[in-house]
Amino acid sequence: MPEEPISTSKRRWRISLRVSVVLVMVGAVAMTSAAVHLPWFFISRENVADMSRQLNAEIVSGVNRELATLFESAESAQESLRGAIEAEVFQIEDKAKRDALFFAVLKAHQHFSWVSFGAPNGDFFGAQRRDEVNLRIAESRWNAERGEAERVEVYFVDDGVRVSRTVTKREVNDYDSRSREWFKAAVAAPGRHVWTDIYVFSASRRPGLNTAVTAERAATGERMGVVSIAIELERISRYLAGLPSLRSGGAFLADRQGRLVAFGEPSEVTRLSADGSEPELRPLKESNHPLLALAAQGLAAGGLSLATVAEPVQIVAEDLAGERHFLSLAPAAREGWIVGTVIPEADFMGVIKANQARLALIVGALLALVGLSALFISRSLLVRPLDALVAETEKVARFDLDAVRPVDSAVVEVAALSDAVGRMARGLGSFRRYIPMDLVRALHDRDVVAELGGQRRTMTVMFMDLEGFTTISERLGHRVAPLLADYFGAMSRAIEGRKGTIDKFMGDGVMAFWGAPAYDEDHPLHACLAALDCQAEMDRLRKEWTAKGLPAPRLRIGVTTGRVVVGNFGSEERLNYTVIGDPVNLAARLEGMNRTYSTRILISGECWELVKYDMFARRVDVAKVKGKDEPTTLYELLAARDENGRVAPGFEWAERYEAGFALLSERRFGEAAEAFREAVAAKDAEDGPSRRHLERIEAEIAAAPPRPRAVDPAAAPKRDA
Repeated sequence: MPEEPISTSKRRWRISLRVSVVLVMVGAVAMTSAAVHLPWFFISRENVADMSRQLNAEIVSGVNRELATLFESAESAQESLRGAIEAEVFQIEDKAKRDALFFAVLKAHQHFSWVSFGAPNGDFFGAQRRDEVNLRIAESRWNAERGEAERVEVYFVDDGVRVSRTVTKREVNDYDSRSREWFKAAVAAPGRHVWTDIYVFSASRRPGLNTAVTAERAATGERMGVVSIAIELERISRYLAGLPSLRSGGAFLADRQGRLVAFGEPSEVTRLSADGSEPELRPLKESNHPLLALAAQGLAAGGLSLATVAEPVQIVAEDLAGERHFLSLAPAAREGWIVGTVIPEADFMGVIKANQARLALIVGALLALVGLSALFISRSLLVRPLDALVAETEKVARFDLDAVRPVDSAVVEVAALSDAVGRMARGLGSFRRYIPMDLVRALHDRDVVAELGGQRRTMTVMFMDLEGFTTISERLGHRVAPLLADYFGAMSRAIEGRKGTIDKFMGDGVMAFWGAPAYDEDHPLHACLAALDCQAEMDRLRKEWTAKGLPAPRLRIGVTTGRVVVGNFGSEERLNYTVIGDPVNLAARLEGMNRTYSTRILISGECWELVKYDMFARRVDVAKVKGKDEPTTLYELLAARDENGRVAPGFEWAERYEAGFALLSERRFGEAAEAFREAVAAKDAEDGPSRRHLERIEAEIAAAPPRPRAVDPAAAPKRDA
């Protein structure tokens, strides 16, 4: 009878060595290019971000200088006025001198809005710059008996050459200078320059604030009144608008409440109140300007508030077109204010992206050249010698060991592989002399006598196997040895670390058991913990292998608990300390059934009943297992519970799955299908058991007989009476 060929229908797709070498070499060049280019690109981005931070620091420093100049000039002018009043260089009641001095201060400081004086009796004298050309003098006399003030306002026009009087207005109101915030703040801190909160001036509709200081007679300490200067912050907005370092970006000044204080477009800083009666500062989040709206969006996305910014911070925000912007925030020198900048990344990355495109063209040409070279090299150095090696290994497979001949090659690795094939052929005749020593060493350490015989004991058995590892072994050849070494080493540490005994290694599979030789009361729990540890170790190995460009197979595990016979079995020449019985076969079946359900760890119902208070699992199916008459409930082990019986986050989807399983058991197919779909959506990943149950539900629904159709009585034929 001719020998039947080994079926390759389930093997993975293959690729020729020639193509592999071309792909490897081209891939190596591509990865080298990427290894150089990508770090360079990301470093460039980081450098751009750092440049943005430095630019923001410069802008913050400049704004702080402007603010310092602004506030210091106000305090300096205010101090000069106070000194003149206290020294009685002029009498505050001397209208001509007072008005001339107030006008002189306004003319010298274009950013001053008011220069004023409040008397202790409630009188008020002030000069105001209404806009660039209009000025006015206000004189208010408080009458305490009537509780009202007589106010005289004289309006002037400054055409740049001279100041001309235009009109005089008189009115009666309730203006008492002592009730003003700047007056009360100055009186509360005599001799100190105090500042009010920022507000919007009703006349100019521009944001500003007041500084005030008390004037006192040097001889008696009697309070003469309060000198006040109001300043507008439009100077800061003009400064921000003229920043040469900002190309298409912008800078703004805001307070801790999120209201704009200054911006390059002053019209964005203020708005009318909800009732339309008074101007007020505009909240940053309500701005219509694209840059300010992007800043508000970045703050919201980053979970930040201007009230909490205590040190410089940078956020990357994207506009509707997907363009990145750097939003930088830093506290200003003035307490309670924040300086922010919004800088498009494109302002800096344009040249970098152009160089990136040129580099891509160069790399493409280089890849084509490398691919052609690889075709020639692979055929002469690798393909021919390896074809010869394949023929020699086929001789070994047929046990035609005497016909095996070495293959000469200039490639060290190919020559080493040829030598390995030769040594394998020579060693096959005596391989039975070698037995694993790990179990023998464990039995020796535990003082177990190696004699024929066994005893019945309740134990837990585990089988594990790597999915598709046969194909990987054929693909990697001798390079699979380090992978197996890493794999067996990691699995051994995980099993032995949980008091398990390794029975044997079977290719890429492992059999282990718990409860012997040493007695272990918690052997089901330790086996389940070891299964989770093995999967965790396998996940680690998969990441390492993937990073090295190696295959990363998945691990399947089956665990069951039951009565077995454990002991030394074999012959007088060779013994094997192992377990036999139905639970052993069931564990092996469970390991293989992971393929059916696309699960990772399947445990039997007997094992689950012993660990359900310490482990977290879900029912997978009630299945008929080969070799057992009764159906077996299968559980997928998912996680360990903590000492309080809780499970780590991430398994909330299992609740919907269990609901679906219960509904499926009651044959409520529609509700079950919905629950399974919700479980898959919550898990946010492919779920084999849910998919299998959904297929089963579809089959059940398709196989169900059609429901009888209702007959309309009106449509039935009538009989004769």
